[in-house]
Amino acid sequence: MQFRLTYEGPLPSSQGDPRGAQADPRAVVKHRMRKTFHAQLKRLWAVNRNLNGSPTIGYLIVDQSPDRPLTEIEQLAARYKMFGWNVVPLVTEGLHLLCSLDILFLRPSDPGKVIWAGDIDNRLKTLFDALKVPDAHDRYEDMSPEASERPFFCLLEDDKLISRVSVETDQMLEPVGPTFNAGDVRLVINVELRPYFVNIGNSHFA
Repeated sequence: MQFRLTYEGPLPSSQGDPRGAQADPRAVVKHRMRKTFHAQLKRLWAVNRNLNGSPTIGYLIVDQSPDRPLTEIEQLAARYKMFGWNVVPLVTEGLHLLCSLDILFLRPSDPGKVIWAGDIDNRLKTLFDALKVPDAHDRYEDMSPEASERPFFCLLEDDKLISRVSVETDQMLEPVGPTFNAGDVRLVINVELRPYFVNIGNSHFA
């Protein structure tokens, strides 16, 4: 199963802020990124028949109500609940899925300059954090989901389920302007999912 996610905006390094976690702006940026990916993944769940038409995705998620069986999305949302947010990850360890990411990383600086506003590895770590279920320290207790974010879709249960990453950096030729700052990036992420152990619940991802 393959699809693409896109993102445009700031992508700070994951290196710690010396002022402390309370002053660290990365939680805000990661939430902005998660909101962007949520909208795309919500659409994917709606239009992809492997997701909206499969009767087997939810078989690993137990505790179905005898009165009103939960949908797969509702089952996942109930399982990944925190601070009033119900998160629905697509790639989970329970489904024995791995994902590979091929990333086109566009930025205003010259091609080949991968050390730009923080090294590439630490900036990618911020991206990986934004693709997975939020951590307890991501300050979601201070935020409330909008109506369209109930539930809240994300790609990964955990970033350890990323099996391969390929990154191509290049210069974005559009001029920096009011809607695109010098420190912003544009990402095109090709996502490929595959089971590492094929069973009835994930065979449609093979």
